[in-house]
Amino acid sequence: MSSLLLAAVLAASAQALPPLPGLPLDSYEASVRAPIERALEAAEAQPRDAERSGQLGMVLYANEQYEFAIPCFERAQVLAPAEARWPYFLGRTQSNVSSADRGMAALRRTLRLKPDYLPAQVLLAKALVEDGQTVEGRQLYEAILRAHPETAEAHYGLGRLDAAAGQADAAIEHLKKACALWPSFGAAHFALARAYRDRGLGDEAQAELQLYEKDKLGWPAVPDPFMSALTALKGGAAARLDKGIQLAEAGQLQAAAEEHEAALQADPKLLPAHVNLIRIYGSLHQPARAEEHYRAGVALDPNLAELHYNHGVVLMDEGRNAEAAEAFRRAVELKPAYADAQNNYAYLLMTAGQLDEAALHYRAAIAAKPDLRAARFNLGRILVNQGQLAEAIEQLAQTVEPDDEEAPRCTYALGAAYARAGNRSEARKLMTEARDKARARGQADLVASIDKDLQRLAQETGAR
Repeated sequence: MSSLLLAAVLAASAQALPPLPGLPLDSYEASVRAPIERALEAAEAQPRDAERSGQLGMVLYANEQYEFAIPCFERAQVLAPAEARWPYFLGRTQSNVSSADRGMAALRRTLRLKPDYLPAQVLLAKALVEDGQTVEGRQLYEAILRAHPETAEAHYGLGRLDAAAGQADAAIEHLKKACALWPSFGAAHFALARAYRDRGLGDEAQAELQLYEKDKLGWPAVPDPFMSALTALKGGAAARLDKGIQLAEAGQLQAAAEEHEAALQADPKLLPAHVNLIRIYGSLHQPARAEEHYRAGVALDPNLAELHYNHGVVLMDEGRNAEAAEAFRRAVELKPAYADAQNNYAYLLMTAGQLDEAALHYRAAIAAKPDLRAARFNLGRILVNQGQLAEAIEQLAQTVEPDDEEAPRCTYALGAAYARAGNRSEARKLMTEARDKARARGQADLVASIDKDLQRLAQETGAR
C-alpha cells in the first residue's frame, strides 16, 4: 500500500463515523420519496458500506437535499478514504450551502487522491480566487491550461485576474481565447468588452457587448463523469423542473429543454414546464417547438398570462409583431399589473405609430414596476413627441441611473428634452455628460450624434 493510501486509512480509523441523517420522508412527493427511501434502507442495512452511504448522499444531492447529503458523503469518505468521489461530492455540496472553506478543503482532498481531475481543479481555482487567494488561484489556472489548454473557464479566470491587476493586454488575450473556445460564454464576452474599453477600443467593446446580450448566462461545460452519474439519479417531475430552471439560468438551454421535457414525461400536466419551454425553445430558435408548448399550455389553462407573454416574446423575436402584440394584449388583459407584458405591448404600439395607446400601457408598466427604466425612457420619448416637455423631463430624469451602458443614451435623451424646452444651458451640460459617458464606453455612433447636437446648440446660441 502506498504511503498516501496508508495515511488515509490510518486517518479514517481515528475519525468518528458520522451518523446517517434523519430524513423528513413524509414531506417528499412520492416520485422523490421512493428512491430516497430505497437508498436509505440500503445504507441502514449495511452501515459500514461506503458505497451505500455515498449513494444515499448522491440521491439526496440529486434531489437538492444538500444539507442531508453532507453527512452521507462525510460518512462515505471516512469508510473509503481512498475514493475521490466522496470528497468531490462533499466539496460541491458544502459550496452549495455556503461553506466555502470546507468546500475548498474537500476539493483539495479530491485532488490529492485524483490530481488530474479537471472539474475539481476548475472548481478549486475559482473558489480560491473568490476567497482572495489569488496567487494560488492563478497558479492552479495556469497548471490547468498546461494540461488542458482548451479549458475556456481557466482562460476566463486568468483574464479576470489580469484585468484586476491592470494588465489589459494580457487580459484581452486570455478572454479572447475563452470566447473562441466557448462562443456562448456570456461572462467572458462582458469581461472582454470591459478590457477593450479600458484600452480605448470602443468598436471592439461594443461588438463584445452585443455578444454578451445574446448569451448573458452562457457558461462552458467541463466534462464531469462524477456529476453525470449523480444527476442521472434525479427523479420526480418537480425535481426535473427545478434542474431545468437551473440549467436555463446557466445558459445551458439544450440541457434545460431536455430536463423540462423529462419533467413533462413524469407529469404531462405540469404547466410551468410548458411556460418555460416556450421561452427556451424560442431562445434555441425552434419556434415550432415553442408553439407546441404554447398550445399545450393553453389547453391546460388559457387564462395564464405568462403563457401568452412568453409566446409574444417568441413571436416578436421572429418579427411577427402583429401576432406578438395580440399575445401581449391578452397577457395584460389577464394580468394588468404584468409590467413586462405592458412594456412590450406598449413598445409594439409605439413602433406602429399608436402613441396615445402606447403611453397608456407604458404608464401601466411604470405603475406596476416603478424602476422599469425602458418604460420611462420610451414614455419620455412619446411625451417629447407630443410636446409635453415638463412631464417628459420628469420621466427621463429617472432613467439616467444606474451609470451603466444605457446611461449615455438616457442622459442624451434628457438633454435633448431640455433643448426642446428651450433650456439650452442644461441641455448642453447633459449632452456633454452623455458624450463623455459614451466615449468612455466606446459608443462611437452615439458620440457622433451627440457632437452634432452640441454643434447645433452652439450655433443656435451664437445666432441669438
